[in-house]
Amino acid sequence: MGIDNRTIRIFMLPQRFPCGPQSSCCGPIGQTEEEIQSLKDVIEKELDAKVEVIDVTKGQDMKNYLQIVRLVRSMGFQILPIITLNDEIVSVGMPEQLHQAILAIKEKMRKKEVM
Repeated sequence: MGIDNRTIRIFMLPQRFPCGPQSSCCGPIGQTEEEIQSLKDVIEKELDAKVEVIDVTKGQDMKNYLQIVRLVRSMGFQILPIITLNDEIVSVGMPEQLHQAILAIKEKMRKKEVM
């Protein structure tokens, strides 16, 4: 069932502690390596697709994704990860259940086929 020439990307922020790991003022922001790897693995397995993971803090990597840059600047890092299908946003924020990401991608694919 592979989705062949469709491009799936996960834009993410590696987990960090802006006030220090032991600080009580705020918690961590971003996603753990395990969270992103699990999300990537589920999408690749369920959709038989290749998924590209992009760190939003690497400016050079983001130069071609100005829509994502603007969204993160206006909404903040809490909206990450952002999943795109062919450069269209499919999902914003970490899904409560990984399977929700699959459903969102399939729904976007179905809508494109109907058009």
